[in-house]
Amino acid sequence: MLANSCMSTVKITSVVEKDREGDFLLKWEVSPDQEGDIDIYTSLTDSSLTSFMPLTSRKITDQVLRVSPTGSGLREYFILRTGGVYSGVVANRTIEMNNIKNFRDVGGYFTADNRQIKWGEIYRSADLTNATLYDQERIRRLNIKTIIDFRSDRTAKKYPLLLHPSIRKIALPLAPMDAEKLDEQVRDEHFDRSDAIRYVQESYVDIVENHKEQFGEMFDLLTNDSNYPILMTESLGKDGVGLASYFILYALGVPPGTLEDDYMLSNREIDPAKAKIDARNLSEPLQEAVTAMLSVNRAYLNYVIEHIKQKYGSVDNYLEKELRVTVGKKNLLRKYLLYQF
Repeated sequence: MLANSCMSTVKITSVVEKDREGDFLLKWEVSPDQEGDIDIYTSLTDSSLTSFMPLTSRKITDQVLRVSPTGSGLREYFILRTGGVYSGVVANRTIEMNNIKNFRDVGGYFTADNRQIKWGEIYRSADLTNATLYDQERIRRLNIKTIIDFRSDRTAKKYPLLLHPSIRKIALPLAPMDAEKLDEQVRDEHFDRSDAIRYVQESYVDIVENHKEQFGEMFDLLTNDSNYPILMTESLGKDGVGLASYFILYALGVPPGTLEDDYMLSNREIDPAKAKIDARNLSEPLQEAVTAMLSVNRAYLNYVIEHIKQKYGSVDNYLEKELRVTVGKKNLLRKYLLYQF
């Protein structure tokens, strides 16, 4: 998560991660390079700046601080300050689960006009069907009200979501990549990595061309603040969810480089070796193809975005004319999803 300073040549870049012991690792850089102290503030909520209390001061050159959780250990928020310059609100993006992969927060990013997206409003994840009681309790503690299920009708019927009845579940099937599609492809012994890349690229084009109604409904849900916090999910949590996240962050004004970085984070969260497909008995070309289909690749994203620009003139045109994301809806998104302080 990039934490930008306002109206200053000094910039604080910071990230929070959870280590294996369950502690928070707060890391920072200050540019341009300088010496001095950095003040660190903490809070269990990000609803108001007044909730942040002084935690400690460290040398700028220390660049890392281990913090033991003071609350539930699920989320903790930090703000850093040096020389009168503040970072944005910093929190852990990845939420550790037992049996749910790629569960992470879509918030925290900065827009091109230096506004910050709120943490804890939109989450994304892979398959929820194997969620343990521990996972379900964590989802409850994140106060998630609405789950948008992008899985195909076939997959959703075969693997129903069993979560707390208070959580509203909305099916918007995009037919993205899932285990059954992967199974179908690996039956072709001549299928290789190049075929896999082309297959995913064309699948992305199919998603944006043939599922405009679903994306439009997603934005309708996002412009009703009673639906938040929202969790977007699918089998792998990287393709349909990846495109949905891209469009949401784009509509909020997040710069292209950050959009790509968020999309590529799935490679850190998904381990192809732990997929449901047993690739050990496959030929090496097929193993490479499976890995390509279980991964994200800038070539996938760039291909579909270039398709949108060629056909519709721009991503803005696609959002407005095809998905009904008007200026009014964008303003509502910014109202609900950007910090106001």
